[in-house]
Amino acid sequence: MKKTFILFSLLLVILMPTLALATPSQYGITGLISVPTADTLDSGNLAVGLWLNTSTTNNENSTLIPVSLTMGLGTFMEAYGSFPNLLFNDNESTSGRGYANLGLKVRALGKRSSPFKLSFDIQVRRHIDNDVARDGLTDVMGRGIASFKTSRFGLHLNSGYLINDNEGGLDDQIVAGAGLEFYPMARLRILAELDAATEPASGLDQPMEALFGFQYFISPHLTFHSSYGVGLTDTISDWRVITGLSTSQGIGTYTKPVPRIIETPDAGVKKEPVKKARFKALTPLVPRTKILAVDPIAKLEIPVDPEEETVIVDPSDLLVIPGTAAIMGAPVSPVSAPLPPTVKEIPVEISPKFQQAIPIETVVYRKFRFDELNYGFDQSTLSEAGFAAVALVADRLRKENKYFIIRVNGHTDSTGSDFYNEKLGYKRAVSVAERLVVNEGFDPSRVFVKGLGEKSPIADNSTPEGRSLNRRSEILVLLPK
Repeated sequence: MKKTFILFSLLLVILMPTLALATPSQYGITGLISVPTADTLDSGNLAVGLWLNTSTTNNENSTLIPVSLTMGLGTFMEAYGSFPNLLFNDNESTSGRGYANLGLKVRALGKRSSPFKLSFDIQVRRHIDNDVARDGLTDVMGRGIASFKTSRFGLHLNSGYLINDNEGGLDDQIVAGAGLEFYPMARLRILAELDAATEPASGLDQPMEALFGFQYFISPHLTFHSSYGVGLTDTISDWRVITGLSTSQGIGTYTKPVPRIIETPDAGVKKEPVKKARFKALTPLVPRTKILAVDPIAKLEIPVDPEEETVIVDPSDLLVIPGTAAIMGAPVSPVSAPLPPTVKEIPVEISPKFQQAIPIETVVYRKFRFDELNYGFDQSTLSEAGFAAVALVADRLRKENKYFIIRVNGHTDSTGSDFYNEKLGYKRAVSVAERLVVNEGFDPSRVFVKGLGEKSPIADNSTPEGRSLNRRSEILVLLPK
């Protein structure tokens, strides 16, 4: 047992530096700990899982170390496989986990972000057994997998047909399974699973096992799994404990809290002087003069039609920094930090049209997009070129002869979960809003932020170029309708 622990720890150390996106089951297929789900790994990503499977059957103990591998082949397809035991201690048959598997899963119904999804998979199993009569036998299984998920709950069902190798003396079986998941908090998922099949041969009970456990997301790129199983019939282990770590390249499986957007400056550090914004009273909407092609702002500005493009501004999206003015009754933004001494409150007279704590209907007067200053994969901080572009837009907006408010929208590509992408888009919007307020002197009571995630793509997410364009922020200059 000591050697097992040392080997397990060594493999964990080797695998921990890699990155994780999905949570493969102990069989490789994306899912819970044993039960698969209709989700598929994102295109181009590779996930690894390392497990410790300990069980007792008829007072005989078994210890295995399975390893699993999952690879995303497209936005709706994944290949997966697993090997049952890196210990090679001939405990596979006693444990009931005596086969290596290789499979392909295809999502046939529902998009990656849809609440309901339906997938099909086909799997080949190669038995590794100290019983010569069963060693080397090859079984084939096909099944359908249905998943329904909300933000906190998920239900997963699967059913299919297992064709056992004729030389093994076992009948073909109908297989089925179910899984429930619940998120009591962002990093923790509680699981309940059931695996079952019809009797493998005349006179034998049908195998059925219930498992209860959890998955804890240690970091966005490392997930810890733990589960306790109970055999419900005599043909399955009396009890089983499964623990493991899964990790893969990609963006992660949970969202870190949005960091403070302003750090308290170190004493003695000279700060760049803040440019004050000059705002004037609301005037009638008039057509703007045509922007010359040589104007550098032309590369950033997107033409809009104020009669067609409207935006509902919610006071809850207001960016608030303590010590500055705010819209009456608007809640404090979760992104807040002490104001640096170099930044003064900008005295400004708030228009009655914006001085309310209810959603405001506005028209988009101007729009600026930072698509040529793409964010890096899983990054929310603008580059130096991005800072320069924000300064360019800010300087142009100071010359506007209108009273306006600003909303910064943050966008992502389609890699990752909806929840993660909304938070990542929010952080991208905050990075631009921070620059407008802290470095360009804009009044924070007129700056709103919104994380839209992957909801509004401007390019095809199936190509690297398209995903690069979709990683962007947009500044919307808004006037009351």
